[in-house]
Amino acid sequence: MVVVHGALADAAQWNEVRSELVTKGHEVVARDRRGRNGIALSADYSLKTEIEDLHRVLDEVGPDPVLVGHSYGAVIALLTAQQRTDLRGVILYEPIATGHQLRSFVGDAPERAQRAVDAGDLDTAMEILVTDVSPTPPEILPQYRRSRMWRSQLPFVASGVAEIQAAVAHELDYDLVAPLTVPTKVILGARTIGTMPFGRPTETLAYAVGAELVLLENLGHVAHTDAPARLAEAIAS
Repeated sequence: MVVVHGALADAAQWNEVRSELVTKGHEVVARDRRGRNGIALSADYSLKTEIEDLHRVLDEVGPDPVLVGHSYGAVIALLTAQQRTDLRGVILYEPIATGHQLRSFVGDAPERAQRAVDAGDLDTAMEILVTDVSPTPPEILPQYRRSRMWRSQLPFVASGVAEIQAAVAHELDYDLVAPLTVPTKVILGARTIGTMPFGRPTETLAYAVGAELVLLENLGHVAHTDAPARLAEAIAS
């Protein structure tokens, strides 16, 4: 299995899921994308950059892998899978909306977050991302700001802003996605049903491609940290 992590994350956030999958007999490759741990973003960064990077990883691991993507990483995985014929399966966990649909939801949040990054204020940029892009309930925000998760995500804020801008710049109409040529599973957290920018696109994609839809009861967009064993079971089942 090749895992593609999302924004405000790195491969290490998937360590527990990876360990669970290994115990189930799977070999798992999860690598940092650009903008993490010394891997710089390119000046012309876009989703095309990520797709090219993922092709290189897949070529290296060899034929017949299962491709697993989460959030922004699920968009990368889907677009890459459309260009390959050697995959054994594709698993997409809550891909983020893109293009005009994402723009209509987030408004000018990416630009405001970029200005905060440019000013060296990562904390403000982080707050913009988690409130205006990945909605965090106001009553939860103070606790979130004090958490270890907040501190662990801060190093990825600058790359996260660039990734949201790349998602806005790429039009992907989930209603019109053709079924992939391999078995496809779509994972959705029950807490995210009907919401933007993750739940509604996920549901639309699942129906459009005729994928198996797996619902994670009492979970949302970050099951890889909230319930890694349950997410691993959903991936492996």
